[in-house]
Amino acid sequence: MDKVETLFSEALRDKLFSGAQLIYGRGDTTLKRACFGTLRTDPDSEPVGDYTLFDIASLTKPVSTASLAMLACERGELDLEEEVRHYLPEFQREARIRVIDLLQHLSGLPAWLPLYESVRGKGWTYPQIQSQLIDAIAAAPAAAPLGTERIYSDLGFILLGFILEKVSRQRLEVLFRERVAGPLGLQQTLFNPVNHPDQASPRDIAATEVCAWRGRLLWGEVHDDNASVMGGAAGHAGLFATAGDVERFARAILAAERGTSPWINREIFGRFLGHEVFPKLGWDTVSPQGSQAGSQFAAASSVGHLAFTGCSLWLDFSDGKYLILLTNRVHPSRDNDGIKAFRPKIHDAVVGTYL
Repeated sequence: MDKVETLFSEALRDKLFSGAQLIYGRGDTTLKRACFGTLRTDPDSEPVGDYTLFDIASLTKPVSTASLAMLACERGELDLEEEVRHYLPEFQREARIRVIDLLQHLSGLPAWLPLYESVRGKGWTYPQIQSQLIDAIAAAPAAAPLGTERIYSDLGFILLGFILEKVSRQRLEVLFRERVAGPLGLQQTLFNPVNHPDQASPRDIAATEVCAWRGRLLWGEVHDDNASVMGGAAGHAGLFATAGDVERFARAILAAERGTSPWINREIFGRFLGHEVFPKLGWDTVSPQGSQAGSQFAAASSVGHLAFTGCSLWLDFSDGKYLILLTNRVHPSRDNDGIKAFRPKIHDAVVGTYL
């Protein structure tokens, strides 16, 4: 058993998650594809396979929302310098927040609020829920003055999702399928997987948490509370995917950086993820110390993202390496945060030995 397999064995023993998928490679070459554990903690649970879907939570931000924003810019539907109120007139806030401020987490909006509490159980339509959430975000106290501090904010990406729906006149679920999943061949990346029995059933999905207010084990249903009341498809969370599909997406991003992608214009791509752009738009970068990407991804040339459910994606433009880790670390409870120590160990073990 090599070091990577030993680390996964120890993580399963310590119940950091019930199951996981790992893929890493370089350029167009997959170097390793592995599955570990089971869909649930039950003794008779099915094993994780290549086909297993994971709730990828905040990976929705780069995979869906930032990608759709790039494509909307290319189509002339979205202007990064426009204020949010230009697209959402009901968003009345003293700070004149722009689209680019949301993408760079420089809006000054709080990281998170329990927005779902004001709308759950009321039987409202989606437009009513959207209106309530926009008003609530507009009224939220600032966590910092606009443009002064990078505060990672789900609220900003909820607004971005609403803006994308407004300019495209389509719901996010449809928009993602038509503009991202379809062109890139992501056949197992989707919102609301249990609503698509032709693509997934609960036995193909890793379970997440036992939710107190929903009163059930979440299995194929979005874990994020705010995304749940929005119908399961939101700008900040909601996607389910396999590691294989996330790998296809990572390769598309690497190709776009090289200028060899038919999917996205290189100039537009450069406005979001160009070397001189910082903070990156819709993505995270490697921290100088204590990064969840470990110590082997180059800080100057790497981008990625984490997810609350225990998933992550990191890639390095300098040499084309990438690593995708999908887990259900919130199953059966979010209380175990051992993933924070596990993730950098896995990245260092893989990159230091195989990449």
